[in-house]
Amino acid sequence: MKIEIIKQNGFNFLWINNYLWMWDIPVEKEIQKRMSDGAYGSVLVAGYGLGIIQQYLFQNKKVTSFITIEKYPEIEKLCRETYGEIYGSIIVKDFFEYNTVLKFDCIIGDIWEDIIPESLNKYKQFKKQAKKFLKPSGRIIAWGQEFFEYLIEKEKL
Repeated sequence: MKIEIIKQNGFNFLWINNYLWMWDIPVEKEIQKRMSDGAYGSVLVAGYGLGIIQQYLFQNKKVTSFITIEKYPEIEKLCRETYGEIYGSIIVKDFFEYNTVLKFDCIIGDIWEDIIPESLNKYKQFKKQAKKFLKPSGRIIAWGQEFFEYLIEKEKL
């Protein structure tokens, strides 16, 4: 497993096994902020990445608590070295193997490589797993959700 954060032109780029996974450029921060703005109550996050959404969740007054499930322990270490702090609690585990009796108001996911049709199955798998931990009135929020839901509807036709 090769995980690194590379700084270029004042921005950080997260590489996992030589694949550009995430960056903290302004448009990415805006996307993460919008996702965070839709969260409330207790929140479970699948994937820490660069911790952008966690920082916004920490600032969101509608969020009472949040926990992140992160597959790779190196992520926490690298983010702590790069940013000096980590937001929220992190449980090192694959989200798809995670289990808890706790129920959350919101589940946030950003654990697929790209917003492309080839990532649809990963999104479906995430959504199925997330529903296990969601309160009846809860909400799932995901990176690229509108696109993936469009593809799901298109499959039904």
